[in-house]
Amino acid sequence: MTSVLTTNGRTALSYTGYMNGESFQQDGIVTAGDQQYAAFWDEDGYVNVSRRRTPDGAWQNVRLTDYRTTSTDSHNTISIGVAARDGSIHLAFDMHSSELRYRRSADAVTWSPVATSLAGTTLDQVTYPQFIPVPDGTLQLAIRTGLSGSGDEVLFEYANDAWTYLGKFLDGTSAGNNPYLFGIEYDRAGLLHATWTVRETPDPSTNHDLYYAYSPDRGRTWHNNAGAVLATPLLPDDDALRVWDIARNRGLINQEAQAVDAAGVVHVLASHLPDDAPDQTDFAAARENAVLVHYWRNPESKVWRRNHTSFRGGLSRGDVAADSAGNLHVVCTDSSTRRLHVGTASKASGWTGWETRHVSDPIYYSDPLIDRARLRAQGVLSVFAPRHGGGQIDVQDWPVGPG
Repeated sequence: MTSVLTTNGRTALSYTGYMNGESFQQDGIVTAGDQQYAAFWDEDGYVNVSRRRTPDGAWQNVRLTDYRTTSTDSHNTISIGVAARDGSIHLAFDMHSSELRYRRSADAVTWSPVATSLAGTTLDQVTYPQFIPVPDGTLQLAIRTGLSGSGDEVLFEYANDAWTYLGKFLDGTSAGNNPYLFGIEYDRAGLLHATWTVRETPDPSTNHDLYYAYSPDRGRTWHNNAGAVLATPLLPDDDALRVWDIARNRGLINQEAQAVDAAGVVHVLASHLPDDAPDQTDFAAARENAVLVHYWRNPESKVWRRNHTSFRGGLSRGDVAADSAGNLHVVCTDSSTRRLHVGTASKASGWTGWETRHVSDPIYYSDPLIDRARLRAQGVLSVFAPRHGGGQIDVQDWPVGPG
């Protein structure tokens, strides 16, 4: 089933995408209880927050006209977080190496004024806000400070109606590079898992390698793949954190996707050139030949494995999520046709039997986004998908059952 979220989404193109629908939003669409929330920029530059009652209620929209963006930069997306403990809804939006924009609401209708600081910390050069639901009902926010090629990741925590600054956990400025998160997410046991690639300069051709760390205490201390505790903040290119070698000039795109399944298996979707393809210094050309590759970690053996999916890369990124049974679901827009592809791989197959479930008739653009919470809790693959060449944003719902 497909519902239309809006026909008036912002249509300016930059960095091969829209301001609506980018992989690093985590989240652009999210379910809490029986309410599903989505946010988008409209053509006039206003933030819109929509919600509906699942499974198939009508979308209700609030347009926040007290703040208007002048940006057409696709980095300046809107991220949503919901703190389960008090039901508060949080937005972080409209920033690319610029001042924070943040606000919150108790009911998705009345919103606080736009703030430019959290926990008394002024944030004047930030990008990529990502809200992280904590199993105990609190909420965290990871955000990059600094610039492409020289940036850090810092962490905040929301509880008892206030934000606390936890500090820097990835120190790219000291290392002279920039970590780009594939994702940061909790498992059911309360471990916080983060994966990333490292960029040495603003040139994306210098993206390299897959790195991993986890925290047992909500980001206060961090362990590498083998379980060793490392000094915090972590140096993002520390050899002790590298779990898979991916060379430069391989068309590796940053910030594709991460998912943690119910068994604590960490899955990463990272597209790049296949092994038998030659190096390519032209990043755009490399992306046309990239394939989506699935990496995953066995939490018992701590061994990482990978397999190549049947999906092509391109300049847009795919998304991956796990249902309650540990089966994986991937959505992506094919590099040559721009049609939305929905694919699955079962846990029973060891996530090797990738099958295409759906290829859209309409053409889509930017990055499709999966509502991970709804997939886990309700067995519905709900996908936020902007159409190409106009302001329409669809939400596609695919029942997958309990697994």
